[in-house]
Amino acid sequence: MKHALFFILLLSASVWSCRKDFVVEDIDDRTLTVNAPANNAATTINLVTFWWEPLDGAEKYNLQIVKPDFSAVVQLIMDTNIAMTKFNYSLKPGSYQWRIKGINAGHSTAYQVFNLKIDTTSDLSEQVVNLISPANGAVMGNSVVTFKWGSISVAKKYRLQIDGGLTLDTTFEAKTALTYTLSAVKNGTISYSWNVKAINELSESEFGATPYKLTIDLKGPSAPVLSYPAILSGTMTASDSLKWIHSSDTRYDSVYVAWDSLFTSFPQQLRADISTLPVSEFQLSPNASGAYYWWKVRSFDAYGNASAYSFRQKFRITP
Repeated sequence: MKHALFFILLLSASVWSCRKDFVVEDIDDRTLTVNAPANNAATTINLVTFWWEPLDGAEKYNLQIVKPDFSAVVQLIMDTNIAMTKFNYSLKPGSYQWRIKGINAGHSTAYQVFNLKIDTTSDLSEQVVNLISPANGAVMGNSVVTFKWGSISVAKKYRLQIDGGLTLDTTFEAKTALTYTLSAVKNGTISYSWNVKAINELSESEFGATPYKLTIDLKGPSAPVLSYPAILSGTMTASDSLKWIHSSDTRYDSVYVAWDSLFTSFPQQLRADISTLPVSEFQLSPNASGAYYWWKVRSFDAYGNASAYSFRQKFRITP
């Protein structure tokens, strides 16, 4: 009887523990503490930092910005979910309303609504250009990069610097994007920083205090090593799998099988997300006496960079 009672208590505790893992905290009656911008704030600075305190139980925050207000929306400027508690956005002169709420998988707070006015000024000295893309810290597998930044209504020109002027330092008439080919080393990585300032006839802004960082990664993974069949001319059954070893930065592999060592006779190629692939995926027939299939593998990283091919090996399929 004691054993049965112990089992029931243990089972109940286990069920309660599982239920706790799936309980979503109720935040419906909680209120966000918003730091900035204050309600009815008016500013000539175009780049606005929306900032609030973390709310216990909230997984993310929904931020909406409209023009002129939510009772008579003329334009939806922004509707996004944010995991962080700060969000920078560049607004043109005008009157806006914005609202924010905390949300999780099953609950949400009420929206808090605020008024905001961006006043017109021709003085750019206190303005900041909003850098849009590539995002700060981005890693790209292509040296052709499109830089984008936010517009300022009274700006006539924008000056783009890449690597503090060592790579590119040029000014554009009312342009907010540029596609540029950065110097990059094949099979290597190189880092850059970029920044933008706005200019008009009377003034110019400063460059942003923190330039955005960008890395061009053209270095592919190491060549994979074939591991099964373990010998140059191994024998397999149709239920066996080809196996290989790839480097830790591999995102996926391409597996090639053909009837000849040059991979010109009935070649096949399949993608593998793990370092094994059933030979049956290639729908190969058992080999005739003295005949073999050949195979090799090539790895790719998250940025599309390819490794060298593995060594080629051959195998037979027995009936």
